[in-house]
Amino acid sequence: MSKAIIYATGITKNTKAVADYMAKQLGADVFNLKDLSKLDISGYDTIIFGTGIHAGKPYKPVVEFIENNKEALAGKKQYLFIECMYNKEKGDAQCAKVAEQLGISDAVYFNKKAEEMNEAGFPKAVDEFIARL
Repeated sequence: MSKAIIYATGITKNTKAVADYMAKQLGADVFNLKDLSKLDISGYDTIIFGTGIHAGKPYKPVVEFIENNKEALAGKKQYLFIECMYNKEKGDAQCAKVAEQLGISDAVYFNKKAEEMNEAGFPKAVDEFIARL
């Protein structure tokens, strides 16, 4: 199964750090949409999108990529991870809203201030997400 992690990052670069960590653990290719003008996803059967949140919305490059590649994404497994500042109910609500907006039902969120961290300094939820991919 070939996996690609496609993400966009903001000022803090938290999404990039998580995407790079996940790519290493999964043996996936990783692509930052801010560095690309085009991306051929035909060789991948699993696409993992990553985005931070700004003013309650996912980063524009991720939104535009999904909108502009609906045909290429059809039939592929799609997942979403969100780097956000909220936990618990607020984090759940924000994740659900963004997942619905992007049309990706399997979504999780991570907060760098999570209570439980792994040895690499990421929330343990990142490893749990990786395990089910």
